[in-house]
Amino acid sequence: MLARDFIDDSLYNPHYGYFATKVEIFDPDLAAVESGSSSSSSAQGFDFGAFRSTSEFEDEVARRYQVFEGTGSGHESVAGASVGSRVGRQVWHTPTELFKPWYGRALARYLVAQYKLDLFPYHDLIIYEIGAGNGTLMGDVLDYLAAHEPEIYARTKYRIIEISERLQGMQRGRAKGTTADRVEIINSSIFEWDRVVPEPCFFLAMEVLDNLSHDVVRYTTDTYEPLQCVVSVDAAGDYTELYEPVSDPLLARYLSLRSRLPSSRARSHPSRAIPALLAKFPVLRRLYATIPFAPNLTRPEFVPTRQLELLEILRDKFPNHRLLMSDFETLPDAIEGFNAPVVQTRYAGETVPCTTYLVQPGFFDIFFPTDFHTMAEMYSLVMASDRGVGDDHVGYFSSRSPLRGSTGTDSADASAGGRRRALEVIDHADFLEEWAEIDMTRTQDGTNPMVDSYQNAKFIC
Repeated sequence: MLARDFIDDSLYNPHYGYFATKVEIFDPDLAAVESGSSSSSSAQGFDFGAFRSTSEFEDEVARRYQVFEGTGSGHESVAGASVGSRVGRQVWHTPTELFKPWYGRALARYLVAQYKLDLFPYHDLIIYEIGAGNGTLMGDVLDYLAAHEPEIYARTKYRIIEISERLQGMQRGRAKGTTADRVEIINSSIFEWDRVVPEPCFFLAMEVLDNLSHDVVRYTTDTYEPLQCVVSVDAAGDYTELYEPVSDPLLARYLSLRSRLPSSRARSHPSRAIPALLAKFPVLRRLYATIPFAPNLTRPEFVPTRQLELLEILRDKFPNHRLLMSDFETLPDAIEGFNAPVVQTRYAGETVPCTTYLVQPGFFDIFFPTDFHTMAEMYSLVMASDRGVGDDHVGYFSSRSPLRGSTGTDSADASAGGRRRALEVIDHADFLEEWAEIDMTRTQDGTNPMVDSYQNAKFIC
């Protein structure tokens, strides 16, 4: 199978996938209850003003994390009762949970400002969220609206798209305090979405991009022809990468679209896996090929094809959406390759990193950095194009621009009928300083763990 499908199966297979069978999301409130400690905590989340410093806050997080990892969340149902007791149980932590309710309130304040600017009073506030986890963000956003924007709250519809039955149950539990018709939990994968949502809406995805599957591509060192990776398994159960000419339509579409981006045209080659000098000067490539034992393929590049698929779904099924996403731009301890993922698992309370993604499916987290500036360019290009643009046979390095021929413009920033604005990439801290109530997450020494944490993350909106 394609490397993309192998990673997708490892993470999302409903019978043994990592997210279906191993993952629980850290809830500091439940950990505090399990430990019998109420110090430095409020009714929801942490009382940040009770901590002397960020270091003391981090110590308390670590303590509760150990409690949570050892006792389970208390949410296990009949279908999910074995998750907590099973060997290999994985616990995740997210900024939404660590800094609740203030992180969710920051996003709510942003949504309210954009809604009032562009849509109020002519349209309802409709929010879609994927990767909603425990439903904490949904609850915090709705709680803020009910308390501070009752007129908007009365016109709000919050819809979670969730494929996991276990998480659906937790999300419904979190929504019990809200008006019944404010929340809808839709049992579906976003990649199987089959209906058009014509209304203006906001589309939220917090820490979703990093777990979207990627393809693996390597290039020949003489002609720089892209080769797609397929993963094979032998009789002993060992995995091997094999490379063949690109035939997958989604991968071919991504490579074709990427070659048209302004940033790609500014380089000698669209892929950063290829050294700029070798791409620019064929004579250097010929000299390189004469070096004894010189490799005939470049280092692997991990290409975000599922991300492109998501953008195309947004274009086709949510034509009047506005994005709000956050994720990691860089990651430490990644495996070999360009845009390569981190592969790791938890064992006996310790994080164990790996050096390959070819691991036993279901036992390891595989998560990728996001090139937000390339994504923003790709978003503009996808939204400006009609459905199916990119399904052509123009070479990746052709001098003809299919975009120019199909849309009448040479700019990836053009919008279809002026309907779409360009996305903005914002540092995680800058977004929170603008929209969060940062005094509520400040410790006694003046440091602010919500603002100072996740320095390798960004928002795109």
